[in-house]
Parts: sequence; C-alpha cells; structure tokens
Amino acid sequence: MKKLLFFALFLPLFVQAQSIKNIDIKNGFLQFHLGDSISAHKNEVYIPWKNHPDQNEVKPNALGRFRKYIEKVNLVNVDGIITEIDVFVINEGCEDYLDRLMDECYGKGYEEPNLDKYQEGTHLTHVVWKGKRATAMIIQTNINRRVNGTLVHGRIQSIVFTKVSNDEVDGTLPENFPL
Repeated sequence: MKKLLFFALFLPLFVQAQSIKNIDIKNGFLQFHLGDSISAHKNEVYIPWKNHPDQNEVKPNALGRFRKYIEKVNLVNVDGIITEIDVFVINEGCEDYLDRLMDECYGKGYEEPNLDKYQEGTHLTHVVWKGKRATAMIIQTNINRRVNGTLVHGRIQSIVFTKVSNDEVDGTLPENFPL
C-alpha cells in the first residue's frame, strides 16, 4: 500500500520531467531544429532580407497542417546555424489550440505571475519551458480596452524556441509527437 501511495504521489513529477525533456529531444519546431544549418532547409525558406541577413522566413507550404494556425515562422541563424525559431500565431482560436498543444507536448510551462493582465491597458505575459539545450517561450501581449463601457480582451501571441547549449540528450519522442 505504501509503495502504491509513493508511486501515486510521484507519478505527476515523473510525467512532467518526461514532458520537459521532450523540449530537449525535439530541439526545435516541426522539421526545423536548433543547431541545423540553414542551408539544410534551403527549399523550405525564402532568402533573407538585405536588412536582416540572419533571418529566413519559412515558406507556408513547409508548415504542413500547421499552416492554418501560424501566420509565419522565422529562422534566426548565427553564421548559418539556426539558433532561434520564431512562430507568429494567426488569431486567438489558434493561440488556444497551440497553447494546449505546447502543454500536451512539454507539460505545463512556468507562467510569470502578472496580476494586471486582465486589467484595462496592454500587458505582456509569458510562459516558459526551460530545458538543458532548448527553451521555449510563449510571449503574449494582452490588449484590454473599454468599448461602449464593456472591457474587451484581445491578444497577440508568438512562440520562441531558443538554443541554450550543445548538450547531448538521450531519449526519443513519443510516437506521433505533434510538434
């Protein structure tokens, strides 16, 4: 009985640890991985703009089924190696879907408390998943305005994946990992 109670108490911690490890195993978003050479994705990205030679926008057809949820994806590189992946989300319904998907894939992220996020005005919030070699962060701007006396809420959201280290991580992703 004690063993069962011990297992029941620590199972959620183990599941969360496995989920957050997925961020290191995946090390990116969809087929784009932190540490990849940008040239490995030459058919999936546009050439960089002259004023941003370190950024390549991903072609919409390379996003597959996620194309309907994502406005655009930028791959930021240093000396041709991808160090950051910026995902810009289309609208609030898509934001909700991707929020749930991030939680499903990586467990609950850490949300910095922001007591004002539902007050009138514009407020920045973020949720972080920090791994050993990769970090993901949902950056959300909450826009709360009064319209005809009613407080109306809106938001703009992006997801940023950042390379933290070159550490090797053992493990495999669950079958049919969605991201």
